[in-house]
Amino acid sequence: MEDRSVLEELAQDDRSWVSERASLALQMLDQHEGGGLDEFEFQDIMNRIVASSDLDREADDLDTKAALVTAVLAAGGCI
Repeated sequence: MEDRSVLEELAQDDRSWVSERASLALQMLDQHEGGGLDEFEFQDIMNRIVASSDLDREADDLDTKAALVTAVLAAGGCI
């Protein structure tokens, strides 16, 4: 899955606002794939990871923010 690859790359970023959200998204993706989260709950969590006002305040690079939001929402089946 290409979205997983993007999230794995972003999880290695030096900026905590990127790496923490990407890591959390990967954890939720693993839980969902393992049957620990139903589809609705999974999509809700993935939306919340990138919908916070903190992300808008912390993001200092719009290209990276866009990559993060797109990868999280695509992995969550939201787009």
